[in-house]
Amino acid sequence: MKMKITMLFIVLFSTGLIYAQNFKGHVSATYGIINEKIRLQYEMPLDSQLSYGINMNYYFKGWKGPVVEPFIRIYRKKDGNTEGFFGQAKLIYGNLSTLDSNLRGFAVEKKRWSTYGFGISCGNKFLLGKHFTIEYITVVRLLSAPPVTYDYFNYDKLAWYLSTGLPIDLQLKFGFQF
Repeated sequence: MKMKITMLFIVLFSTGLIYAQNFKGHVSATYGIINEKIRLQYEMPLDSQLSYGINMNYYFKGWKGPVVEPFIRIYRKKDGNTEGFFGQAKLIYGNLSTLDSNLRGFAVEKKRWSTYGFGISCGNKFLLGKHFTIEYITVVRLLSAPPVTYDYFNYDKLAWYLSTGLPIDLQLKFGFQF
């Protein structure tokens, strides 16, 4: 099974290099201030108006841990995918930790749990000079909530949807295109 997944990634990345017309790869990053996280993105061209890639996130507050988001992007611009307006669809998987509480509300143990979801977005990538980029994206997403706790008012789910699980995600990324 691992061999098949490895071969799939090799084929995807090599097709990106073969069919790439405008750039070979794009790397960008950002740091989330409100909901502390680091986000790294790698994008590969697939066609002159199509690219794919992955966002790798690591959250530092509340629900801590990694979240991975593979995506596919379609650029509107007819002359290529190096810059311009785009639409994007992505899948989301995270393996996060949270504090579980007992009936009295005291933190008992740290548990890991998985969240799944998907998102659609639109954005714009600006090319500064030959290699530097600025990218902004507005994302609408749906993520599964943390497991049910013994909290009577279920503050955990409310906190989830007001932080890491917020259905709207605004991103500003700075990157390098090669």
